[in-house]
Amino acid sequence: MRNKYLNAAVAFLAVFLLQACASAPSESVYEHHVETHPSQGDIRIIQGAIAKLTTTENGISVLLQTNELVPGNVHTMWVAVMNAPEACAQRPCAPPDVLNNTEATGSDVTYADGIIVGPDGTGTFRTFIPTGPSGFWWYGNGLKEPMTAEIHLVVNDHGPLIPEMAQSMLTTYRGGCTDESLPPPFPDTAKSNGTPGPNQCKLVQDVIFQQ
Repeated sequence: MRNKYLNAAVAFLAVFLLQACASAPSESVYEHHVETHPSQGDIRIIQGAIAKLTTTENGISVLLQTNELVPGNVHTMWVAVMNAPEACAQRPCAPPDVLNNTEATGSDVTYADGIIVGPDGTGTFRTFIPTGPSGFWWYGNGLKEPMTAEIHLVVNDHGPLIPEMAQSMLTTYRGGCTDESLPPPFPDTAKSNGTPGPNQCKLVQDVIFQQ
């Protein structure tokens, strides 16, 4: 009798685990090195820096741990999504695929995180972006294909912290920047988001995830 109940309990547990696994969203995890941004000259790998991307049907989670940032400067991380990377002119996708071929590639860009860099020049950025158009996106496409999209992470240096502009610098693309330091191809949704300031802002690091 005891074995009968034990076997029934084992069978029930097995069915429960199978159902739990079937209902849980599939998950993919990627790790990649961090590079200097092409706008800063020859591209090189930043030693000791690493990025992690986790994707499910519900969205994407990002963790970026890096260094070689300017102490005391505000830095923000931005996520560029190419929902249809097969439509890019090349792989990995390039900035023109995002900025000039947006409709075909289903591309979009959104804010992820912002930090004030400490004296050691290191920084950690993290975010979760849900599937869908919710949130502030430059083009209104949002994240449609989290499991197959090409994902780029870009770090923007806003220059030295201006205390009275801290909120804008930490949460927008334009915050603290002169208009002249913003890349001309970027859309008005990026350039009008935040309060301009005296700093010369620049894109300094990036990561490319191809799923």
